[in-house]
Amino acid sequence: MHSTPRPRLRTRLIAWYAGSLCVVLLAAAASTRYMVRRTLDRAHDESVVSSIELFRQFFRVEIAEYRSVDATLAHIASELVFEDRVIDVHRPDGSLFIAPGAPQVSSHIALRLPVRDVSVPLDPALAPGWTINLHASTATLDAAARRVDLWLLGGIPLVVSVAALLGWWLAGRALRPIGRMAAEARTLDVRAGSRLTLQYPDDELGRFGASFNAVLDRLDLALSQQRRFLTDAAHELRTPIARLRSRTELGRMSLARSSTDQARGVADETLGALERELRATSEVVGGLLSLARAESGANVLTLAHGFVDDVVSDELPRWQESASASGMTIVLGDFEEVAAVFDASLVRQLIALLLDNAVNYGSAGDTITVHCTAERDDVRLIVEDEGIGIPVAERAAVFARFHRAAEAREHRADGSGLGLALAQWIVEQHGGTIVAKDRADARAGVAIVAEWPREIAAPVFSRAVRA
Repeated sequence: MHSTPRPRLRTRLIAWYAGSLCVVLLAAAASTRYMVRRTLDRAHDESVVSSIELFRQFFRVEIAEYRSVDATLAHIASELVFEDRVIDVHRPDGSLFIAPGAPQVSSHIALRLPVRDVSVPLDPALAPGWTINLHASTATLDAAARRVDLWLLGGIPLVVSVAALLGWWLAGRALRPIGRMAAEARTLDVRAGSRLTLQYPDDELGRFGASFNAVLDRLDLALSQQRRFLTDAAHELRTPIARLRSRTELGRMSLARSSTDQARGVADETLGALERELRATSEVVGGLLSLARAESGANVLTLAHGFVDDVVSDELPRWQESASASGMTIVLGDFEEVAAVFDASLVRQLIALLLDNAVNYGSAGDTITVHCTAERDDVRLIVEDEGIGIPVAERAAVFARFHRAAEAREHRADGSGLGLALAQWIVEQHGGTIVAKDRADARAGVAIVAEWPREIAAPVFSRAVRA
């Protein structure tokens, strides 16, 4: 049988609370003790001064009647008595004045210890050389201070204990909603869209629960994207694989029925078809991998100051040969120096995707025009072709994964439908947009227009295209 573990958070909260309260109370007790002691000492000192002044005032009044110092002091000794202090008077020669009938020694030895002694002149004018020695017991003062210490030392543990018990109860009530949320989280069916129930969405726990639900939403979205990606990948790969199998079976059957020369021709035809199918399949797989990396966040932007026109110029020669092989020409249109902050490798891939799209859906004799300009605070990159074009109704959908218009499928059956989707992802990573438009000269074909800000905030620039 397993015992239920004690809630660690609750214990830590109470420990911190009780410890902090104890420190605060001890500091307050020390301050209180110091102030009480000072107040008692000051009151005692004032009472001692008052007693001395009372004795001296009494002496000044009575000496006018009794004429001599001895007679006056004898009268005062019988009239003026203090409860917790004794006043001795010393003659000018230092001897103790003793009233007639009084004990031969000072009675201050009977006072409760400890005793404070204060010595002042009696009256320099009326009794030259005579001094007053006041002996005051501080036992009452010390007893009051000890009672204060006892109350403080005894009260602090009691207060801390009561506060800890109350805090334990309050912490339990405060943490109970967290326990309910944890229990509910363990039973959530994320696939069914279940989320935490937020009783008070505006308080701290409500905001925490909302953040948790937001995380579940993002996870659900990621899982949905993954499932959609796998479904699309399986759908797109099924067709080329089926064609490969069909080509193989047809080649095998033709070889079985053909003579040697015919067999060689059939083999060449079959191998050529297989090569084309494998190339198309490889293109689909490559696009899927690029898209998967894009959606997983693996392609993190490496931003740097540079010139977009330089990157475009460096990429164009590689595509001139491919365009020439298809009977097309790549030319520069509006082209100017465009300084910006961007990821050169991704922009290079963007140009390659747009040029590949233009070459694949064009015809011999077409001209592909590339424009690179700065429009206010934006970079504008345009690739215009004279190919089959994109119907207006399809222009938003062509940037979706695996989407291919009917005209595109008729023109080229082995396309993957991933090129423009990857191009859109690259532009969006730079904070921009990409759209398909009519050519500016209204001729046949389409213009793919990509725009993004020239300045993108980045804490560190890893490299520069141009110094």
